[in-house]
Amino acid sequence: MANSKEMTRGAVFPLLFSFTMPLLLGNLLQQTYSLIDAAIVGKFLGINSLAAVGASTSVIFLILGFCNGCCAGFGIPVAQKFGARDYATMRRYVAGGVALATVMSVVIAAVSGFYCRDILRGMQTPGNIFDGAYDYLFVTFIGIPCTFFYNLLASIMRALGDSKTPFWFLLFSTVLNVFLDLFCILGLGWGVMGAAIATGFSEGLFAHLCFRKFPILRATSSEDRRFHAGLARTLLAMGVPMGLQFSITAIGSIMLQSANNALGTACVAAFTSAARIKMFFICAFESLGIAMATYCGQNYGAGKPERILQGIKVSALMMLTYAAATWMILMLGSRWLALLFVAPSEVEIL
Repeated sequence: MANSKEMTRGAVFPLLFSFTMPLLLGNLLQQTYSLIDAAIVGKFLGINSLAAVGASTSVIFLILGFCNGCCAGFGIPVAQKFGARDYATMRRYVAGGVALATVMSVVIAAVSGFYCRDILRGMQTPGNIFDGAYDYLFVTFIGIPCTFFYNLLASIMRALGDSKTPFWFLLFSTVLNVFLDLFCILGLGWGVMGAAIATGFSEGLFAHLCFRKFPILRATSSEDRRFHAGLARTLLAMGVPMGLQFSITAIGSIMLQSANNALGTACVAAFTSAARIKMFFICAFESLGIAMATYCGQNYGAGKPERILQGIKVSALMMLTYAAATWMILMLGSRWLALLFVAPSEVEIL
């Protein structure tokens, strides 16, 4: 069983802080996937390959952001029923979320994979990196079901108040991803496609282990397994708007990256490095937002709206404190961070 935890009683700050920290570390590990891919590709395969990985970053952010947001939204009704101690309905929400995730992830993977070349052409991807960019983007799209379930199962565990277990599984899959990156890229010579394969396999294994370890993620009766249209509508009403919220900012990024791609390989490589650093540091805001979704869901289900307002005030203070600290780190250390991806001799990219 997952280590469930109710957040409907007790001091707000310790609860939010202790719940958010494993979630933040887990999201940092997720961002580490991207950092590892880019760092290994840039150091071992060269600037063109690094540019190929980054040429479609904003599109990946758009589609995977939608998937991740949906998963976070699917966890909200689960958290509400857990807070209300309505465990039967909670299990039906879990089963409904898994069914919706199966259909949605397969459809998204098929459509995005089919239009992969058209997407890259529309983004003015330079010809000398087009094939590498296509290989990386296509494999990433085909691996969307792994990513979807990876985030869904982690979201459900967080809805039960358990943010530590997803972190330990993420740590394991991140270490595995490092070894697979090196093996696929250097050992098998698969180039940038190897980086995408390593990430997809690691995420798929994470989802498999979660599903096997926690019985609460599996339906135990025919009533739990039956598809409930009303519950599915509630899940979609929560998940789809949250998915759009996660991905809507990527529309502007796609326009920016399309213009940037037209400037040549060096600019694409520079953009790739900076985008990876940016996403690594801002994921703390996403982590706290997801933590607040669970916290609010449980307290809403328990009928305690006054605790929701307390949580908003505490989380706002936490975000402002982190923003100030992060600003200092990036202003003073941005050039050093960029050296993770390119050699000091790449003056133009730096």
